[in-house]
Amino acid sequence: MPKRVYAAILGVILAVVVIDANWEVTPLQMYEAKLYDTFMRYSAPYKPDPRVAIVGIDQKSLDTYGRWPWSRDIIGKLVVKLSDLGVRVTALDMVFDTETDKSFSVALGTLDDSIRKSKIQRKHPKFYEKFNQLRMGVAKDDELASSIKKAGNVVGAFLFHRAGAETSIDDETRKKKLESVSPFRIKVISRDAASADAGIGYKLAGEVEPNIPVIQQATAASGFLNVVEDRDAVFRRYQLVIEADKQVYMSLALASAAMFVQKNDDMGAYYRDEMFVGVRVGDELIETDGDGMVWPKYYGYSGEYPVISAADVLSVDIGDEKFRSRLEGKLVFIGATATQLYDLRQTPMGKFAGVEMHATMAANLLNGFKIARYDWQFILDAALILVVGALLFLILHRTGVAMGLGLSAAMMAGIVYFNYWMFSVQMVWLNTIMPLFTVLAGVISINAYQYVAEQKSKKFIRTAFSRYLSPKVVEQIVENPQLLNLGGEKRIMTAFFSDVAGFTTISEKLSPARLVTLLNEYLSEMSHIIHELDGTVDKYEGDAIIAFWGAPLPMDQHAEMTVLSAVCQQRKLAEMRKVWREQGRDELMVRMGINTGPMVVGNMGSRERMDYTMMGDPVNLAARLEGANKYYGSSIMVSEYTYELVKDRFFCREVDMVRVQGKDIPIRLYEVIEEMDRIVERDRRFVMMFTLALTTFRLMEFEKAAELFESCDKIAPGGDVASKLYYKRCAQLIEAPPPDDWDRVYDISK
Repeated sequence: MPKRVYAAILGVILAVVVIDANWEVTPLQMYEAKLYDTFMRYSAPYKPDPRVAIVGIDQKSLDTYGRWPWSRDIIGKLVVKLSDLGVRVTALDMVFDTETDKSFSVALGTLDDSIRKSKIQRKHPKFYEKFNQLRMGVAKDDELASSIKKAGNVVGAFLFHRAGAETSIDDETRKKKLESVSPFRIKVISRDAASADAGIGYKLAGEVEPNIPVIQQATAASGFLNVVEDRDAVFRRYQLVIEADKQVYMSLALASAAMFVQKNDDMGAYYRDEMFVGVRVGDELIETDGDGMVWPKYYGYSGEYPVISAADVLSVDIGDEKFRSRLEGKLVFIGATATQLYDLRQTPMGKFAGVEMHATMAANLLNGFKIARYDWQFILDAALILVVGALLFLILHRTGVAMGLGLSAAMMAGIVYFNYWMFSVQMVWLNTIMPLFTVLAGVISINAYQYVAEQKSKKFIRTAFSRYLSPKVVEQIVENPQLLNLGGEKRIMTAFFSDVAGFTTISEKLSPARLVTLLNEYLSEMSHIIHELDGTVDKYEGDAIIAFWGAPLPMDQHAEMTVLSAVCQQRKLAEMRKVWREQGRDELMVRMGINTGPMVVGNMGSRERMDYTMMGDPVNLAARLEGANKYYGSSIMVSEYTYELVKDRFFCREVDMVRVQGKDIPIRLYEVIEEMDRIVERDRRFVMMFTLALTTFRLMEFEKAAELFESCDKIAPGGDVASKLYYKRCAQLIEAPPPDDWDRVYDISK
């Protein structure tokens, strides 16, 4: 596809992004919101915060204490009872905005004043006690306020009406109501120079509906109950703060959580760069969007927080330790949970009661949870579209239709998986629908254009090369034309060489047919293991196998896979030797050499014939290590470069430090024995003794080293070739001691 055509398509998609970012509701945004709900349901931990609990006005409570609303003295008793049970903070999801009948209460209050002046309460204390109980029983508002003060840990609630809504009160009354909640505002407001006139974007605060003064003033803290739904009537966000008359007020969840951590007097509201950015609680800044909202992380479906019946709280003995443990030290929300009392509110997790939403948000604040959603993400969307679009152009331009569709589907799955991971683990909500829309539009447009051209290209390749290459190779070239390119690239890879010990002697004893049968059987089994572990067989040279890991596809754990392949091959050879032995056939012993390093790999050869192969000094070293096995009696030899990458998974022993011909830097050699989780204690003790002997040898304590190597040789089943080698070296060095500057290095060729 011409670049100009594809650029025009990307331009159209970018225009959609801009429109999507500036319109309040678009179809893409609605799909994004539904995907948000899905992410929330799958990522919810389904384990509530144990520090938060709900005491519900449930059906049992209504059956016990009558229809709602209850007499306020009952609420007062509930608040005090919770305090006596050790609750740290009690939050009331209810507003007491009207006064109870006061006429009788005022009369009793006047009588009380007269009694006190006459000092009757001193002469008749029992009478006054009964009288006071009567007076307080009538003064329900005062009794609730007294209970709230006695508890000393109660967070009250109030409501804001939407700004601009019709109201029947005058400005003076509105001002007085706002003044009643003013003590509970966030008192520290920080603005930079650019934010002098900035406000919270969402204009919810108009008239306030507080508790009556005697109750409002009795609470230790207070927060608003308002929550805001999205355009589709789903409550995904939580209104954390509201601004009214240039003052910032807290939600019930924020006020409760701040009081729970004893930071309600150490809070601040922050405006930066002409917008509201968040609330500080102690030393922690809780970032919000410009509307003062956050995206809470739901802990599960409705009912995830177990509801303790208010009736049970009121009736329980405070000495009941089991019941106390359910509440002690916790942040408790009191609210309506009986189905006939509350409005069900649709959330990403289904329908929730209001008290559950406040409890969920408080738990988020205590845990530092919230889903991050940034105003500038439409810029990220645009950048992502350009990147994804460019990748699609590069990928689909070089693949067939089927491969392109597969890669595009994989890309879409990758986008969804990555965004879900960001959502569930990092708690960042990235747009998913728009990138998916980009991929889909790109796939359709590019494939529609390329389909005919690709078919023409395939027909040309088949016609041009079918006379020179096998049908299989031709089909590979048809699917991947870049395979025709000569040259190579330098990569860090791991090379593998293996060779059958004494194969010349074995081949001389067998007929050609039996030799070919044996060789094919051996090479087939070994090659199968190599391929199973993602290795590439470079070539066969008689009985030798040359392979590598790390190309053509990059592989981070190429060294581990190579060594694992060698260990698996040796295991398989042990099984095959048992069968050969039972059949009376010759058994094969195989030596393997492995090295890791920078190698050149690629298609090499002439235009008529090419091989995908490797070359370089690390390759040559791997070949030398294969041959070095015979000097140490080992089966798998690896260099120190490979050892450093696999030492945590494979049990090895260091056998020597050698110098390769033409190189000055010595190399340590290691024998691979087995995987760590399969090693036996006998081998572990043997290697420990050999390592001690080798260390003693390098300290030039040759007589002691000789004794240790002799012991190693004796305890090893069938003896140990490496120990015998070092025993001989010790004897030579005892007879002809080396100079003080001896480097302990041997020539691998000798």
